[in-house]
Amino acid sequence: MRKNSGRMFIQNDAVYVAVVFVSVILFIGLIALQIFSGIHATRIFVGVALMFLSFAMNVFEGKFGFYIAYTLNFVQFMIYTYEYVMMQNESAPILLAMTFVTMVINMILQYYVIKLAAKIKGIEDAKRDERGKAIRKELEDQMFSRTSLIVNYEAMGSNQGLSEAIGRNLNSSIDPLTTLPGRDAITERAYKLIREDISNMRESDNPDQVCRPFTVIYLALDRFDVITRSIGHKSMDLFIQSMAHRLREAADPTDMVARIDDADFVILFRRSLSPEAEKKYAAKLVKESGRAFAAGLDSMNASIFYGTSHYPADSRHGGELIAIAEERMSKAAAVAAGAPEADTDREPLPGEEIFKGKSKDEIIAVFERAITDGSLHMAYQPCFTADKNLTGFEAFLRFEKNGVSIPPQVFLAAAENAGYMRRVGSFSLENSLGTLAYINKIDPYLTMNINISNYQLREPDFIQGFQNIVSYTDCNVKNLILDLQEESLISSLADIRMTIEELATTGVKMALDNFGRGYSSFNAIPLLPVSVLKLDGNFTSDLATDPTVRILTRSAITLMHDIDITVTATGVGQEDQFEILAGSGCDRFQGLFLGQAISPDEIEEFISVHSKRP
Repeated sequence: MRKNSGRMFIQNDAVYVAVVFVSVILFIGLIALQIFSGIHATRIFVGVALMFLSFAMNVFEGKFGFYIAYTLNFVQFMIYTYEYVMMQNESAPILLAMTFVTMVINMILQYYVIKLAAKIKGIEDAKRDERGKAIRKELEDQMFSRTSLIVNYEAMGSNQGLSEAIGRNLNSSIDPLTTLPGRDAITERAYKLIREDISNMRESDNPDQVCRPFTVIYLALDRFDVITRSIGHKSMDLFIQSMAHRLREAADPTDMVARIDDADFVILFRRSLSPEAEKKYAAKLVKESGRAFAAGLDSMNASIFYGTSHYPADSRHGGELIAIAEERMSKAAAVAAGAPEADTDREPLPGEEIFKGKSKDEIIAVFERAITDGSLHMAYQPCFTADKNLTGFEAFLRFEKNGVSIPPQVFLAAAENAGYMRRVGSFSLENSLGTLAYINKIDPYLTMNINISNYQLREPDFIQGFQNIVSYTDCNVKNLILDLQEESLISSLADIRMTIEELATTGVKMALDNFGRGYSSFNAIPLLPVSVLKLDGNFTSDLATDPTVRILTRSAITLMHDIDITVTATGVGQEDQFEILAGSGCDRFQGLFLGQAISPDEIEEFISVHSKRP
């Protein structure tokens, strides 16, 4: 059932319509009884009943109820006037007076109802502001140029205002064991550098020339669990502290060193190093951290491996850069254990040569031509329930040039660097919302997921532009779900919080996209303004072969259902994946197994074939 939070008492649309209908029929019936009754006392009694019914409609049915009640009262007034003037009915003057008083009281009552609603809204806004402060405390911490810091835990513990969730999150921003920054702090540092870089590139005529790359090194102790079981957790904690100290001393003072988990550390730096110098630096860090496990002639059999990733070559998302470096660290450990070495040289992505070396104006010209000739266009991937009933679509922006499909990370990065994301975002919204309006003419219950970038949410006039497009396309925003990037909400919520809250007041639903790609926190999700969680395809790709992934996926779905968040699985490419996810309680599914993205021209036929609604 749909709900309207703008009404004070009856928010369910179906119940509201039923109540309005019954009250109008009852009002008309009482007027008819009054007209045809010749008994003076009965007419007065019915008049009193009509007064109270009019008051009830005004209060419980909101502004629309006030208009209906006022209209019916006016009809009453005209009937009693006719009875008094033409029929000389003895009760007509009393009923006229009662109706007039009712109309006046209703106007006064409506005035105070509006004031009360405004007061309630003010209280809700204040609560949202307090909630925003809690979110900012929970999800953001200051960045550090030099990361060897000490934390006063007694002061932190004495703060009675900290919730348990916030306390846990602070512990992931400042690692309590080593006093180094934690996972959230290093991820936010990466995002801050990326945001600064994108801003500089947008202001430059030659974006590639002002790009400032940075490097992430993921360093970890191999066989951590085995070693911990042999020496005990207390001893391992001492070794981790020693590793942290040695890494901090060995790292360049301008580098940021953080502890991710267990004996896993990340070093982030923006210094320009050649590949050979970078390898030497990483080897130095491995050697120095390994000294924690050696003393004099004694040493433990402890191996430390590392992996690296680079912005922007590998990714433009902070959490994903760390995940890539971790994956390469794991591959290095596997190769040392005898596994075949994978080719780590990255092949150029399709379409990179189209934008490489071009000025901002030249990149914009490429996009303008693409919009004109249709190279830049929308495609819509269907989304299904567990019983394979069509429930909606997700809008995807596609760029095809000379028969080559250019990956989104390539053309969106180029658009961002050239300051063209505003136009690209508007193009996507206009087409997607127009398609949603078209879809809902066929089936009024189908939804549309649309990806919204962090850049769009930061635009000061985004809400106004969004509302203009909604008005122009005449789409049903109740069926719209905006996919917010996990990276945006986890790292930049303070910057986009007000925009998100304004969007929520329009009735739009919001989804946390790409969950599982980076380093998100389950603790933070209940505090985020989302009603849908979308599991990243990489997160569930190993469901059929990896029992650990299956356990984690089932746990994530159960946790989300406990807090009334719907779970959508993306990238479902095989039947066994679908069966496992469906058996785990996943709500919605999309991927090649269920259907590939289709063009707008194919939508009507697709709905007629796959929709199970009459």
